[in-house]
Order: sequence, then C-alpha cells, then structure tokens
Amino acid sequence: MRKFNFIFLLLFTLFIISGLITLFINDTDVPYTSQETEAVSITNAPGYSTMMEIASIVEDEISEDVILDLFVSPEGDQEHVSLKLLSNDILTEENLLKESYPILLQSSMIENISSISLSWHLDNDLTVMSFTLDETDLSNMMLENYATIPSIAENYYKHESME
Repeated sequence: MRKFNFIFLLLFTLFIISGLITLFINDTDVPYTSQETEAVSITNAPGYSTMMEIASIVEDEISEDVILDLFVSPEGDQEHVSLKLLSNDILTEENLLKESYPILLQSSMIENISSISLSWHLDNDLTVMSFTLDETDLSNMMLENYATIPSIAENYYKHESME
C-alpha cells in the first residue's frame, strides 16, 4: 500500500508540474495584446509612414495645430498626399506660398509620393488657396522657389480676396 501511495503522489506531483509549465508557456506565447496588435497593424498600413512623415514636417515647419486633415491614398507603390492646413490671420498669397514651400521641399524627398494636394483654409469651410503638384514638379522642387509654385502647380486656386 505504501508503494501505491508513493507512486500515486509522484505521478500527481508530475502532473501538476507539467500543467503549470504548460500554462506558463502558453501565457508567454501571446506576442501582443489586442491593443498592441491594433497598433502594430496600423503602423504596417499602407501610407501610414508617409502620413507620419508629412505630419512631422508640418509640425517642424509651422505647428501641429495647423493640420485640419491629412490623407495618404496608396496606389500601388505610389501615394497621393492630400493636406488641408489652417491658415493664420495674415492672408496673403506670398505668405501662404512661403509657408508651403518648405513643406513641399521636404515632402519631395519622400520616395513614395506621386503627388501632393495642399490647401489652405481660413476656417474649416473657406478655402483660400489650393494646388496640386505631381511627381515631376516635386522632383524639381529644389530648383524652384516659392514664387514659382503658381506657375508649376496644377489646379492652382486662390480666393478672390487675395488678388
């Protein structure tokens, strides 16, 4: 009877230890929680890194508070950036072009961008200036200056109050 109790306790102890080891291994195999998985999937989304680079450029050049909307539309390897900015109180064409130029210049160095549509707004509703630059215009941006933007841009628009 003693042998039976000893063997039974030994097997029971081994069973508990193997169960605890299995439980510990299964807990460490889960690489991410649901929030971490969501964050990882967002950072791997097409256009996310471009969007973050553009936001960083605007924040460095002007302020983070001026971004009303920022969209990156991936089309294969290329991405179209649509940037909607809040203009300051001094609304002149020259000022807006001067503020746009460094953003465009730095954005032109991002490889995936095929075009940028930039628009300035007085409020969320009133567009005071907008334009689009394609890949060719962006690649020549270092050869240009802010005053040439209206002549090279597509769909250039300025509000009648800035004339």
